[in-house]
Amino acid sequence: MSIKEIWRLLLVAVLMLVVCGCGRPALIGTEAAVYSRGALYAVYDKDLNSVYEASVKALEQLEIDVAEKNKDVFYAKVVGKVADGKTITIRMEPGADKVTELRINASTLGNEERSRAVYTKIQQNLRGFSK
Repeated sequence: MSIKEIWRLLLVAVLMLVVCGCGRPALIGTEAAVYSRGALYAVYDKDLNSVYEASVKALEQLEIDVAEKNKDVFYAKVVGKVADGKTITIRMEPGADKVTELRINASTLGNEERSRAVYTKIQQNLRGFSK
């Protein structure tokens, strides 16, 4: 394989990454959730504070030890330790018009079942909060 062919393959690989994307999947509307690349992505039509409080409460209700809580006006993060030693990380970012983007990572490689269990609990808790 020549140097020229290697550069072409590298260029094709880079273009594929740019076109296909490596970030979160595109979500349509609010109250939607998509599991992709080891994380569950969701969008809520609630403010950051409401989603943050619902997330902390969800971990506590699932008997997951809340090991870390951080929040400011730009970002929030809650980390829980499960009894088997693995972690669940919930990251939140506010958007326009009181919309909050949420990402749930259950363990390093991801665990869709655990992510969805946390997501469901957060949804139940948000039913009690106002927009």
